[in-house]
Amino acid sequence: MKLNRLIMAGLIGSALTACATTPKIPQLTAGVLQEVQNLDVYPDTTNNKAKLTKFSDKCVIEFSGNMKGGKAVEQWSFKGNSLISGGSAVFAKDGTSKATSFDLNDATVQQNFLLLRKNFAKEAIAQCD
Repeated sequence: MKLNRLIMAGLIGSALTACATTPKIPQLTAGVLQEVQNLDVYPDTTNNKAKLTKFSDKCVIEFSGNMKGGKAVEQWSFKGNSLISGGSAVFAKDGTSKATSFDLNDATVQQNFLLLRKNFAKEAIAQCD
């Protein structure tokens, strides 16, 4: 009888120790901050949307919309006011596609990025600093 109690006490002690020393899972610091739809953009697109996602070292805006000739997808990576990268892919209805990297020093590219970024709430953009 004493052996059973001793074994039981040992098992309970082991279980309590295991629960107390289990590592805590860190909270994610990444995720979708905001999504907006039906933006007024150039070139004209329908059923468009843009999603602002935070990663540990940057934020990314992904824009997608349908054009007459197919679907366009753009991605813009940035931190604070600094544009890190940008590019687009166009998927034509005939099955072809074309990818383009944006020239980050081009004034029009910078302007397009700022216009797209203005569609998100200031509080969401502030999390990208």
